[in-house]
Amino acid sequence: MTETGTSRLDDYLDVFIAPSSLFRRRADGKFGQALVVFVVLLTLLFFATKTAMQPVMDAEFQRGMAAAMKANPSLTAEQMETGRKFFSTFGAIFLIAGMPIAIFILGGVIWVTARIVGGSLSYSQGAVIATFSMFPRLLDMVSGAVQALLMDESTLNGRYRVSLGLGRLLDPDTANPVLVALLGRVDVFTIWITVLVALGLKVLAKVSTAQAAAGAAIVWVIGGLPAILQALRAG
Repeated sequence: MTETGTSRLDDYLDVFIAPSSLFRRRADGKFGQALVVFVVLLTLLFFATKTAMQPVMDAEFQRGMAAAMKANPSLTAEQMETGRKFFSTFGAIFLIAGMPIAIFILGGVIWVTARIVGGSLSYSQGAVIATFSMFPRLLDMVSGAVQALLMDESTLNGRYRVSLGLGRLLDPDTANPVLVALLGRVDVFTIWITVLVALGLKVLAKVSTAQAAAGAAIVWVIGGLPAILQALRAG
């Protein structure tokens, strides 16, 4: 039990049903346990859904290799096969090890954004918001895997094809990659995460609803930059 008489289990329930209460309770800036729990669950779900999501991962890899060959025509088939084997062997490691780093970076972005919109919070409080706001991504993984199992495998040619957003409406093999990346951000789970960021800013940075919404919008834009920059290179 915590000092407030609630168990840590309440944190993982409240992130879905009462996030404002969660953020008030975690104003102490403690996020380490939640980060470990998230990474463990992410790892379990990755391997549990790997078979269902394999066609999507293969399609994304092939598209990435095609873009690499376009940028560097000297790449050989042997080099591409080596890259495929490396991705198959170490892709999970990079995903799992990279997620804590991504959350630490997101915590910093939220920390800076709070100041931009007129609030103030510590870095650890920003990391609290970042960590708990990512929990809906676990449901996103389950949703994507269920859809992949039910859909025709020939349509699983991109990660947004199993999203719950506008990105699934575009064929990634023919559509403008920047447009795909932009519409891919208009997604149920991405919006859910953004709303949690807004609630965290409102509670912990003590800003108005409008300021919190503006801050969350900034975080949403920054969060989409890596995919957009990758799309620009691919285009």
